[in-house]
Amino acid sequence: MLKDSMKAWAFQAGAWEPCGSLPLEDRAFRYGMSVFETVAVLNGRLLFLEEHLNRLAHAASDRGWRGAVLPGSAPRIAAATGILRLYLTAGPGGVCDPLAGSCVALFEECEVGTDLPPLRLLSSPAPYLPAPGGWKTGNYWQNVDALAAARAQGADDALLFNPAGCLVSAGMGNLFLEVDGGWRTPALETGARDGVVRAWVMKNLPVEESLLDADCVARAKSGFLTNSRAGIRPIGELDGRALQTDVSALQQGYRDEIL
Repeated sequence: MLKDSMKAWAFQAGAWEPCGSLPLEDRAFRYGMSVFETVAVLNGRLLFLEEHLNRLAHAASDRGWRGAVLPGSAPRIAAATGILRLYLTAGPGGVCDPLAGSCVALFEECEVGTDLPPLRLLSSPAPYLPAPGGWKTGNYWQNVDALAAARAQGADDALLFNPAGCLVSAGMGNLFLEVDGGWRTPALETGARDGVVRAWVMKNLPVEESLLDADCVARAKSGFLTNSRAGIRPIGELDGRALQTDVSALQQGYRDEIL
């Protein structure tokens, strides 16, 4: 049963139809075999929808959903604010069977893009194995586990490093750090996700894509996190060290873009 704050649809015969569940035989449920995009919704308006749909299509092609029928639109959401997740699932079949592809959408009402307080982040000690291509997949166990461990220690989120020791992201967003006088963000080759808000920032702020290690994190003077729900959120504390982050001008530019 969906919560009252949630609605769901399936893309069938070229149209979005209401639905309430995912078949148990779908490999998205059985093995976490799905890719997704998270779209922010403000008063019924879907932000950066074309960019999200393009990323979903690229992820599908990269992972082998070449026969999938992808939507060119999203379900209509009237006068509501929240997040819409667009999923492409592997469908039924054996582990190595062709990926059949089933598109579903799940909307949840919540606050989006609000002026949230600065984040407290802790480095996760566990090596993070990013999904191939850095795409967002339904297997988010590592992210959730790192997030829960950070929160148990009084932080808001965790810094994730791949087995080579390169910073990838936070558990629930992309990262930008001011290191040695310039803004840097983890390169996509580390497994970082090609997020829509990340891309917007890189068009509006001089940023270098870099291989960042723990030493770079220790030298960071300021930083912020990006995702579709929070938009741009400053980092106030990094591994117990206070940061002085002022990204108010960038946040205002983002608000001007989406409002």
